[in-house]
Parts: sequence; structure tokens; C-alpha cells
Amino acid sequence: MGKPSLAARLKAGEFILSGWSQLSDPLATEAIAAAGFSAICIDCQHGYAGYEGMKANVLACAAGGAAPIVRMPHGDYAFAARALDMGAEAVIAPMINSLEDAHRLVEATRYPPVGERSWGPARMMHVWGMDKDAWAREGNTLQLVFAMIETEAAVAAADAIAGVDGVDGLFIGPADMSLSASRGGLVDPDAASVLAGMDAVAAACKAHGKLATGYAQTPKLADAYRARGFRLVCCGSDYGFVREGARAALEKFSG
Repeated sequence: MGKPSLAARLKAGEFILSGWSQLSDPLATEAIAAAGFSAICIDCQHGYAGYEGMKANVLACAAGGAAPIVRMPHGDYAFAARALDMGAEAVIAPMINSLEDAHRLVEATRYPPVGERSWGPARMMHVWGMDKDAWAREGNTLQLVFAMIETEAAVAAADAIAGVDGVDGLFIGPADMSLSASRGGLVDPDAASVLAGMDAVAAACKAHGKLATGYAQTPKLADAYRARGFRLVCCGSDYGFVREGARAALEKFSG
């Protein structure tokens, strides 16, 4: 690779705003990268990408100059490992609610001795210009693994999860966090429970030297993350970008 990795940039203290791919259209992903987002998360949990869609969008990120991040389907750790083999610079695992969940994630996504990830990095060795020995030494440090914190149970276990070797950071899902805290009563990313969760995640990551990251539905929420020292914030989505752009164009052309 001819530029610093996402891992190197975040660990050096850079703040990064990432786009979000929901539609699984590689042309849309490439366009988001061309607009200036230096990273894009390909959503394979609630978005519309299966494995082939993920693969196409990872390549679209590369074409547009953005670091590809993949949110894996809930509980599909084999998918996460395949995303890393394909070229994801980070994976985000939904619903990591306990220490046991964190250990299962690490087992699937880290090579020994940290985890039990199966060997198959043919493309990644080519992309990074490494032989097998170099990749075996460095692969675990070049690709990031984030555990999603999005329930009351996960917030309570945040310190334990952040302390697991092989977990690079925690990623807040504010919609589910507010839904969990309200017992299904509301979805409100600006709820007090979300801000409390941010504080818990920030403290856990600081204590263990890990990266605090999250999703922001609004600029206000992104500012709240940044004020707490979060390094990576995903925002918007290609679906939302198209909808908002179409609305603005309609208003413009309607006079």
C-alpha cells in the first residue's frame, strides 16, 4: 500500500469521519470515497450486501481511495474473517454484549497466538506487498477489530470487553443503545443513555489503550463523540445521501 493504513492513522491520533454503504452499490461507494471520505463502512448487517456485494464494495473503496471497513452480519464470525481476507482494514462486530462474545470475535479474526483465524491472506499479501512470513508477523496489527457496544449489558461489560487482547476498540451503536435502555420505548440517538454509554466507552478505551469509535446520525452526535476523544465516527449513509441530494435538487429546480 502506498499510504498509511487506517490502523496507523487512528493509532497516531488522527480523527476520521467515515461514510457508510447501505445500498451495496459499488458505484455509490466509489462516489462517496471520491467526495472525500477517507474510510467507508460496508454494512453487511442491516445493509444489502452479502459476500459478493461486500467484495465488490471493498474493491470500490480501493478505487476511490478510501479504507474499507466491514460491519459483519450478527454472529457470523466466519464472514468477518473472509472480509479481512478480502481486504477490509477493519471489521465491526454487532452485539458484543459480554466477555465471552469478545473472545469468540477475537478467536475468528486474529491469527495465533492471539486467536485462531484460519490462514488465507493471498490477496492481502499482494495488496500490502508482503510475503507469508511478514504477514504472519504483522497481519494482526494491520487490520482492526471493533466490538459494537449497543445494549445495557454491553455498556456494563465495556471495560471487560476493551481489556480483551485482540479487540482494537469499541464501536457505539446509538439507536440500539437507546432502544435497549428504554426497554423498547424509543429510538433516540441523543438520549441521555447514549451519552452515558459514550462516557463508559471512552473511559474503558482510555483505561486499556483502545480506540473509541461510533456511529453518528447527526452532526451534534458526531461533535459529542469528538469531544470525548473518539477517533473514528461513521456518519450518514449512501441511501441518505441520495435522498437528501434528490430533495435538494427538486427544491432547486422547482424554483
